[in-house]
Amino acid sequence: MRRGSQRRSRGQALVEFAFVVPIFLLLMFAIIDFGRYVYYVQVINNAAREGTRYAIVHGSKGIPATGPGSSDASGERVKAVVRNYAIGVIGSAADLDIAPSWPDGMNTRESLAKVEVTYQFRSLIPVIPIPPIEISGESTLVINN
Repeated sequence: MRRGSQRRSRGQALVEFAFVVPIFLLLMFAIIDFGRYVYYVQVINNAAREGTRYAIVHGSKGIPATGPGSSDASGERVKAVVRNYAIGVIGSAADLDIAPSWPDGMNTRESLAKVEVTYQFRSLIPVIPIPPIEISGESTLVINN
């Protein structure tokens, strides 16, 4: 009688394990994915801040906003700085949408420099079809050079 009870007990534990493990793994991967999301938000915000910092430090001497003979009218150097600081973001640098701008229309001392960065975050959990989530970071600073 004791032997039959042990067999049933093992079978019951196996069935309970089969029910609990998928839920546990899904929860664990969801926590890991949420951690990735928070990390990406921080990286994108930091990259935008560093791109804006580059723009204000170099100011009118390095990155003219408009005009003939401007060395970086499109802000390509600012974009390169943002891509360099967006380390750890899964995907290529082309996945980042970087938009440097000068809201005052000028790139001179005491004018504003603004950098907006967006990224489409995709979950790593293949079981649940979660649509991409847009992460955006923005920074605006005053040109001091």
